Amino acid sequence: MSGPTLTTLPNNPILDLNTGIGQRSCTFRFQLINGVTGQHLGDITPIRAASLTHDTTRTIKRQLTLPLGVEDTAAVNTITDRVLVFMVMADGTQYPLGRYMFTDAARVLTTAGRLGAMALNDEMFLVDQEITAGINGVGFDTADVIATALSGLPISFQLEPAGFISAEAWGSGTSRGQVLEALAISGDYFSPWFDNNGIMRFIRTFDPAKAVADLDYDTGFKVYRDQILETDDLLTAPNRFAVISNAAQDRDVPVFATADVPVSAPHSVPNRGFVISLTQNLQLSTQSQAQAVVEGLVNRQTVFERVSLSTAPDPRHDSYNVIKWQGALWLELAWSMSLVEGGAMNHLLRKGYQ
Repeated sequence: MSGPTLTTLPNNPILDLNTGIGQRSCTFRFQLINGVTGQHLGDITPIRAASLTHDTTRTIKRQLTLPLGVEDTAAVNTITDRVLVFMVMADGTQYPLGRYMFTDAARVLTTAGRLGAMALNDEMFLVDQEITAGINGVGFDTADVIATALSGLPISFQLEPAGFISAEAWGSGTSRGQVLEALAISGDYFSPWFDNNGIMRFIRTFDPAKAVADLDYDTGFKVYRDQILETDDLLTAPNRFAVISNAAQDRDVPVFATADVPVSAPHSVPNRGFVISLTQNLQLSTQSQAQAVVEGLVNRQTVFERVSLSTAPDPRHDSYNVIKWQGALWLELAWSMSLVEGGAMNHLLRKGYQ
């Protein structure tokens, strides 16, 4: 009999619904603060189940919906206030689920007063505004250009080193999100996101099939039996990626690189018998950078063998988590949850190939 699977997140008997755990109890807390001064303004209470979504394909990854009663609707200043969300376990342990700012507010007039239908985004909304001064990244370290693009904003961020040189520049009026997405590709990062603690994160791309799983869905009783759906776009998925650049540091050396999906992938070149290629023209400085970027594109590709499944709400999920499921490793692309105990947490996973 094999032992438990090694995971980066330690087993939690309650959250992992281990054998012998028949039920659990938790609640969700919504703390209101002034986003400018940091002043704590107390808690608000949605009148129905709030919902939270996280999608790695969007520039603004997280969205929160809050239906509010009369008193909370009147108390909220949608311009300055932020909402901090927590999952609170029966023993008092609080897990943060991010920091959100109001981006849409509708008020329904009733005989009892105004009821709020609020939509909030994570603070990428604050980041993803037009830049008022151009950014020249040509010849500078990609990580330094990212730090320059974020300079002066009231946020915290963490940035893994990359060691690649940028060959791009952006004029006034370009959205900062567009700048950061371009730098993420040329710096070999996954698309940036705001994590559960409200910190903006840039992590290097990785192959999920070669990673250590964060969570093991093959043990315990995490996955609901119903609503498991497998989909894929393998019939038309690219199996060879290429990048070319006309911004090489050495004009006499061409910058061009290719990478194939792993041979074990169902749509690989050997398995299909022919090549379906996808070529991107990027502003890259060196051959080594081009090779890292094209391999990152293989890991970032948006066409996958996917599975959708449901679990109980689990606050340990963040972004780009690696999940063990049915003996394989999967990268989590998106999740959503109803912020009420007893509600489901839905996950979209894509398979990694060795």
